[in-house]
Amino acid sequence: MSLQPARRSDTITGYPPARPASDDRFQGLDVPAPVQVFLAVAAGALLSAGYALHPTWWAPWFAPVPLLMAASGTRLSARAVGSIAGAVAMTSLLFYYVEMIGWPTTLLIAVLRAASWMLAVRLTVVAARILPLAGAVFVLPGTIAASELLALRGSPHGAAGSLAYSQMDVPGVVQIAALGGVCAVVFLVLLPGALVGLCLSRRFPHAEHRTARALVGVIILAVALFSAARIHAPPSGRTVPVTLIATNRYDGVATEWEDVWSMYRSAITESATPGGLVVLPEKLVLLDRDDAARAAQDVLAVAHTTGATVVIGLEIHDHGVYSNRALLAAPDGSATWYDKQRLVPGWEARNSPGYSPVFLEVVNTRVGIAICKDMHFPEIGRQYAGNAAIMVVPAYDFGRDGWMGARMTALRAVENGYSVARSARNGLVSAYDRRGRVLVERPVGDRITVATTILPAAGAATLYGRVGDVFGWLCVGGTVLLWIWLALAQRRERATLRMHR
Repeated sequence: MSLQPARRSDTITGYPPARPASDDRFQGLDVPAPVQVFLAVAAGALLSAGYALHPTWWAPWFAPVPLLMAASGTRLSARAVGSIAGAVAMTSLLFYYVEMIGWPTTLLIAVLRAASWMLAVRLTVVAARILPLAGAVFVLPGTIAASELLALRGSPHGAAGSLAYSQMDVPGVVQIAALGGVCAVVFLVLLPGALVGLCLSRRFPHAEHRTARALVGVIILAVALFSAARIHAPPSGRTVPVTLIATNRYDGVATEWEDVWSMYRSAITESATPGGLVVLPEKLVLLDRDDAARAAQDVLAVAHTTGATVVIGLEIHDHGVYSNRALLAAPDGSATWYDKQRLVPGWEARNSPGYSPVFLEVVNTRVGIAICKDMHFPEIGRQYAGNAAIMVVPAYDFGRDGWMGARMTALRAVENGYSVARSARNGLVSAYDRRGRVLVERPVGDRITVATTILPAAGAATLYGRVGDVFGWLCVGGTVLLWIWLALAQRRERATLRMHR
């Protein structure tokens, strides 16, 4: 494998740039097409490991290296390389998506993911032929961050499927979400690999190498210092004892309140702490309006007896209108209801969504309520930023996605500076501090599963909680402007070629 003048060029318009063939910057790797395919598949496999329900955190850091090496070859176009990698990246989630949302929507997601990687790779290759290395290195991470923002804004599943969740076992990486959300995490993960991939696949002047390495190094150092300061900040404020209770004994939504409640009531009575919180799962029982009112009285009675605030998820139907609701029952006899805002497409077609966040004072702590899918949407998580110190989240997962469902919620904690207590059937009972660190995580079985922990009750405002997806929109704007600028540059070059003929 050797560096030779490129035999073809990946440009926006399809015309080669009017550059001297002797300029080393415009030489690509002279490798056979099968090697390009192998490198593209390897990159896709690394990305697939990052997108998985149980991801390998280090895999996406390396993915840009074989991807950009493959894209710089002269046989297959960057567009083909990006499409191959993007398609392979779907493999870890393919059958899960088919089970959850069916083949048509799965194929649409696969096409969009392949298209996003195709665009990112193509823009990076063209930018590398025109921009300094210190500029080209940002194109791949910026384009993918932009595509993730557009996906979370347009998808009925929110930010589910983001590459950012691959880093949830690495608290030092995800702290940057407090500044820029999922887009900032994705950008950071892809940046070092983009630098290495470009350096290995193109010949840039030594001065450009030094500048680019210094710039990327400064960014990583700044992130490391920010993360260290955030993680090691001394705890402040009071704490609240939390009890998480769940069981998989009942499949689906039960209809007999007393059967379900007798089991949970015993667990609450035995494990609740006075002045604490108790969180039960989502959709434990389907009740009509009158039965729901009686059930609320039963929950309030236990809250009064134990001195703990109890949160429970119920499905309620009232004259043909179904609602997925959470009840917060306080020891003083007050009951607060919350309606789930984001429903699972298909699975909750009969339910009517809610439209407002709910927060209230519980044991002298500002508490917010959300239900499962709500926390897949950063904008809903941000509704509670600065207003809640603790989020309580009844949930209902689908077994194999339990880790991912819990960790998506944990990233909302990092983004917005609050602690999270989440109790899920077919998933995990779990709690996380405002830095996303695991305080407790326990899989739920057919027997009653109980986990207790102490949650910090002092929230902390974050930049992301204040300004939202500004970083992501900057990536979108930068990608669009780069596309336009490169297209205009190619038009000028085409005109120059015609003038010299």
